[in-house]
Amino acid sequence: MSPPRTRLDPEGYYHRLGLDPDADHEAVVAAFRARVRVLHPDVPGTGNAAAFVAVKQAYDVLSNPHRRHDYDQAAQRAAQRAAVGTPGPDMFSIRPARPVHAARPAPTTAPTAAPTMGPWPAGAIAWLADAVNWVRTSTPLAAIGLGFAAILCISVVQVVLHVEQTPPVVSDGIRPNAATVQPLSPEAHDATLYGPAPARLPGPPNFYVIPTASPAILWRYDPARNRFVPDRQLPPFSSVHAVRFVRQNGLLEVLVRGQPDGYVEAAQVAPGNYQAARRGYCSYNAGSPPFNGEVLVATGQGNGRLLIDNRAVQPVVVKLRDPSWRVVFSVYLAPGGHADVTGLPYGAYRTDFAIGELWSRACQTFAAGMRARRLDGPLTIAGQASLQITDDSASLPSTDIADSEFEQN
Repeated sequence: MSPPRTRLDPEGYYHRLGLDPDADHEAVVAAFRARVRVLHPDVPGTGNAAAFVAVKQAYDVLSNPHRRHDYDQAAQRAAQRAAVGTPGPDMFSIRPARPVHAARPAPTTAPTAAPTMGPWPAGAIAWLADAVNWVRTSTPLAAIGLGFAAILCISVVQVVLHVEQTPPVVSDGIRPNAATVQPLSPEAHDATLYGPAPARLPGPPNFYVIPTASPAILWRYDPARNRFVPDRQLPPFSSVHAVRFVRQNGLLEVLVRGQPDGYVEAAQVAPGNYQAARRGYCSYNAGSPPFNGEVLVATGQGNGRLLIDNRAVQPVVVKLRDPSWRVVFSVYLAPGGHADVTGLPYGAYRTDFAIGELWSRACQTFAAGMRARRLDGPLTIAGQASLQITDDSASLPSTDIADSEFEQN
């Protein structure tokens, strides 16, 4: 059971992870992993995109020592102001009702006529009529025998008519010299796997589209017809700049062509800037987690060997860059994992590594709690080399780098 929310947790970050404000870093990581296994959108039955985004937002703050310190200090100052009666800003949120859509009628199709056989020959019909008249004047035993004979004759006639029918000609329509299909571009390949890329409307983003059962529609108002008409669909995690909330219809007015002339349903967006939308996209399309020692990038061949040990409590990804800053090799290691990498070209490499949770195959980055660093000196591989990654940055001479700089390949 999660501890109750207190004044020392104004945003409810500890409450979302079910922790007390004095929980250590290992408890934060363990609580996040436990909730990801239940709330991730890919989990059938218990997956919840909105709850997963909320838990990930809490983890992004509490897993970073500096952000957690600032959050705790701000909470303590707010609690002190509340204790002495200092008024503070009110916190409220408006959740408009989701519009109810009428169910569409099921499509109907015209019944198809049953296939029929060809007509019987005239001679067969006359013979059958004579046989019926003879049955009326014959003994019962003779009538039964004649009945079986008639059934046999009818079956033979049906078989003959079926065999004489000309079968329809079926053509596959494939030319023997069809053109060669070119491979997909990286952008088209990503669109096939993860859907259309998120859009970014004009203005500084303050909301982004969340994935729902129905697509998000960008509406515009038509004065001539005095109604809202659809303009286009917005892919999930598209960023918009909202200027006001229209209470009458539950829509947010957003910038589209440099002015407020578009509307989106408030129930299909969440507050957040472009970075929050990017993290949400990476989390939603994380895919299956890599296994320990999985090689993510490998270019070039050689006789070099590198032994890597992950002494951190979280997964780590190591990248080796050549003098042109191009990634030559990249590998994923689980907590406490070991990798024995062979076949590396000899040379001196700039080494980047990142520690975090929820590696995203769509973005090639950690989607939650990522901390990226670069070794101060080059890593020389002239035979066999070794590298140990720890949580303590002081034990390994390195410098913090931006997440976007680490993501570049």
